[in-house]
Amino acid sequence: MTVTRRSMIGAGMIGLAAALGACTPQQQTPAPGPAPSPDPTTPPAPGPALSATPSPTPAASTDPLPAGIVNALVFGTDSRDPQSLTGNADAILVAQLSADRSKLTLVSIARDSHVPFAGGGQGKINASFSGGGTERLRDTVSHLLGGLPIHMVAQANFNNFIAITRWLGGIRVVNKHTTRTRVISTGRVVDFPQGDLLLENTDGLIYARERKTMPLGDLDRAQRHRAVVLGMVRGLQAIARERPDEFDVMAGNLIGNVKVTDFDPALVTDLAGPLLAIDLQKVTSLMVPISRFGMVNKASVCIVNEPRTRELAEALKAGDADAYVAKYTEDYALTG
Repeated sequence: MTVTRRSMIGAGMIGLAAALGACTPQQQTPAPGPAPSPDPTTPPAPGPALSATPSPTPAASTDPLPAGIVNALVFGTDSRDPQSLTGNADAILVAQLSADRSKLTLVSIARDSHVPFAGGGQGKINASFSGGGTERLRDTVSHLLGGLPIHMVAQANFNNFIAITRWLGGIRVVNKHTTRTRVISTGRVVDFPQGDLLLENTDGLIYARERKTMPLGDLDRAQRHRAVVLGMVRGLQAIARERPDEFDVMAGNLIGNVKVTDFDPALVTDLAGPLLAIDLQKVTSLMVPISRFGMVNKASVCIVNEPRTRELAEALKAGDADAYVAKYTEDYALTG
């Protein structure tokens, strides 16, 4: 498969597994480890089926998180070098865990959102990273969301996404738009019908890359990012609950293959407790609202709806997006 910048969205998905529960007061940034080597001849076991039944609350366990609401910035870069974490940040998510760990809120930021940069200047938010590194992106996201504290950051590139999909036995998603994708390098055609899907092997990456055939392009693609993240959480919960020894190994692989700030890797196996506490029926999936597509300095951009973004920011700072969702729903259509 030809790797383009669009394939880099898998990076953020890999990072979220660590981001869901990896925040501690320490300031360690482990280097990305080598990519795992999945056996391509071994078909994955079916991933966990979607269920309307909330996950059971786990027994008391060690929680490596600080008390209170935890906000994590998760992003993936568009570097074509598997060992490089430079370039633009083309998949950007804020994952918020509630103080009681039961509620997960995912907020995408469209990569072409035109925003002020921390430290001065403005442009597409994905360029704030290439022009100033992780801290500039972190500060830019925080500023966009009204000064929302970002407790930790998880960053990676696309190289391990297919391996993660295989580790999980596939990723289950609820697909919003029927699409057909032709893989240029192989000529293979992949259909993704609407509804419940199990994404296996390379299909997860193909699914998450698509944008051109969907009505809202990058906004629909960002919704797919959140669907894949939710599917990963569901799969990780199943492993932590049913095969805890396997979870410990997988958690170590995950943290060894992402760049994470404010996290002690020695605590990685303690993530099972906070992960299992998440109620999958209380997951909220949102985007920083976009009013319209436009042009700035001859570049195509997403124009952020600033009043609504301020409302979203206040909801996130309070750690409860329910009122915001009641007012606007989880719809991410252009607001006008």
